[in-house]
Amino acid sequence: MSVLADIYVSTPENALAYDGSKEFPESERAELTGFTYIEFSTLWAIVEGKPWEEGHMDAFESVMEDEKGEKMIFRFPDSFVELTVKLGDAAIESAAEEWAETDELECDPEDLRPVIEELVRVAKVAKESGRGLYLWNSV
Repeated sequence: MSVLADIYVSTPENALAYDGSKEFPESERAELTGFTYIEFSTLWAIVEGKPWEEGHMDAFESVMEDEKGEKMIFRFPDSFVELTVKLGDAAIESAAEEWAETDELECDPEDLRPVIEELVRVAKVAKESGRGLYLWNSV
């Protein structure tokens, strides 16, 4: 079973309206598979250049979780978004290499580069628009 993982830009008031909705503009969302806030918390630590701590994971604000735990929405920490928008090609490459070696992923860095690039893209939209960045998961 695969985890759907959409990253999208929203205001706190509209964040709950997202449920894999195609009504959110494509330029303000990225459709991914297989990532939860846990994997993104690991990426955050890598981008910061610090060891991962539970605080990285805890900083993702839980906005919604359905009764069965099959759908969830988390808000990306603003400080993670701030770091993300500054990532250039070399930093993305380096982060992909380190992230690929984590226990949660263990994959080819080339598989992660597009994920980070999409994260950077939507993070820039969030920052420029003054809105938040959210992660929607569905199992």
